[in-house]
Amino acid sequence: MLLAREGYRVLLLDRDRFPSDMGQSTHLIHPLGVAHLRDWGVLPQIAARAVPFTGWRVDLHGTVLSGAPPAVNGCEDSYGPRRYLLDTVLAEAAVVAGAEFRDGIRVVDLVEDGNRVAGIVATAADGSRQVERARLVIGADGPNSVVARCAGANESLCEPIVQSNIWSYWEGLALDHVRLYIRERKGAFAFPASDGTVLVSANLMHDEFVAARHDREAAFHARVEDVAPNLHAMLPGATRTEGFHGGCTRAFVREAAGPGWALVGDAGMKKDPVTAQGISTAFRCAEMLAEAVDDGLSGRRDLDEALADYATERDRWLLPYYRFTAQLARFAKPTETLAAYYREIQDDPAETARLFGCVALTHSPDDVLPPA
Repeated sequence: MLLAREGYRVLLLDRDRFPSDMGQSTHLIHPLGVAHLRDWGVLPQIAARAVPFTGWRVDLHGTVLSGAPPAVNGCEDSYGPRRYLLDTVLAEAAVVAGAEFRDGIRVVDLVEDGNRVAGIVATAADGSRQVERARLVIGADGPNSVVARCAGANESLCEPIVQSNIWSYWEGLALDHVRLYIRERKGAFAFPASDGTVLVSANLMHDEFVAARHDREAAFHARVEDVAPNLHAMLPGATRTEGFHGGCTRAFVREAAGPGWALVGDAGMKKDPVTAQGISTAFRCAEMLAEAVDDGLSGRRDLDEALADYATERDRWLLPYYRFTAQLARFAKPTETLAAYYREIQDDPAETARLFGCVALTHSPDDVLPPA
C-alpha cells in the first residue's frame, strides 16, 4: 500500500483466498499500530466493526496493576480486529493505491540473477506456474517465510517454543479492556475483538499444550478457572461463537534484507505472542522498509545501502523488546527484586504506564525494568 501510494508498480501475492482468518495471530493492536492505521486512512473501516479500548488490568503473580499504555502521537486506543477484517481492509487499500493483488497464489521459489534476487516463482490453485520479475522481493509471509528460506536469510537468537495458547471468542461478554493474568508456568488473557466478540485465551506451557491436544476445551477451562476465576465466572453468561483454537511458535531473529530481497513482520523477527507485539511491530517495520525502498528505488541512495540501514534500524529498535518478550514467555516466578518493583509501582500511574509501554512498544524494557 505504502509503496503503491508512492507510485511504484507493486504486485501483492497471498496464498489464501480473501477474506481469510489466521488462526495463530494474537490480533491485539497497540496504540502504536492504531496510530499507523489512522495515519494511513484505514482506521474507519476497522472501527466500523471493532470497538476501541484503553484500559489494562494486569495481574502479575498477585500484584494487580491497572491503567493504560502510553498514547502514541495522540492515539491512546487499542483494537482487536480479527485477521479476516484487518487483512482485507489493508489489501483493499493497497489495490486502491494502485497495487495489483492476486490471492490464491503460493510462492514456491525465487528468481535469481547472479547473486541477487530478481523475482518469484509461484503456483496458482489450478497448478499453473507463474514467474514474475522485480527489482525487489519483500517477504511478509510469516514465520515460515518462503522468501527467507529461499534467500538464505540467517537466523540468530533462536528461542524454543516455551508456552502456547488455547482460545476462542464469546458474544455477550461484558469486557471493555485488556485483562492479563500471569502466574508461575501459567496464565490467561482476554480483550475485545471484532464483530461484538471478546477473545479469551489460556496460556499453557508447551508440554501441557501438547498433552491437551485431544481436549482443548477442558484444558482451556481448567487453566482460566485456575488463574483467572473472576474471568472464568463471566463465561457461562456469554455465548461462545466458534470452536477452540490452539497455537504455538518458536522465536527467532532473521537478517532483514539482502541483495534484491527484504523481510518484514514475522518473516523477519518472530516473538512469542505473550506481548501481542506482532501486528504493531509489522506496521512500524513496513513503514520503515517503505521509506528505505523509496530512497533506494528513487535514486536518492543505493538500494542495498538503504536496505542495510533498514535492517540496522529494525534491530536497534526491536531487540530489547525481543529479549523482554522471551523472558516474559517463560512465565517464571519473579525474582524478589522484580516482585518488589511490581509492588512499588502499583499505586504509581506514571510508572505503571511505563511498564505497560514495554509491552506496547513505546518504552524500551532496557530503560524501564530494574537492571537486576
